[in-house]
Amino acid sequence: MEKVSLSELVARVRNGENLEVVGYEDDVALIEKPKGVVKGDFTQEDLSELKKRKPRGKPTKDQLELAAEVARRLGEARRLFKVVFGPKEVTIRAGNGFMRVVEDSVKLAGYKNLEEDPIPLVIDVLKNYGEVKLLRPLR
Repeated sequence: MEKVSLSELVARVRNGENLEVVGYEDDVALIEKPKGVVKGDFTQEDLSELKKRKPRGKPTKDQLELAAEVARRLGEARRLFKVVFGPKEVTIRAGNGFMRVVEDSVKLAGYKNLEEDPIPLVIDVLKNYGEVKLLRPLR
């Protein structure tokens, strides 16, 4: 676990660093590397033996800026969240759901409506980026 200021947190997100805010202490955020899909204890050598696939690109500059602004607002409101970057997309898990930022829109999943916390904190930023789609849960 690492302690960083809000400005350092925003800078790391802007640089495309995957991270998870696990708590707050005074005026610093407690961050960790997000847990991956690997379950169990493996040495780094074991993992490096696995064939690595080549990434198909990285998030766009606009996506990085959007993620940084969302991280700033969530950090100012002292919300827990996780940011994971993928090829041409950013996924931000916060509250009961997540926000997936793709090339032309933002998809919200796991939220009942746009008033559910923490969406009101960031909805204007999301709408400025592109169309916001609220995905309904499957029944």
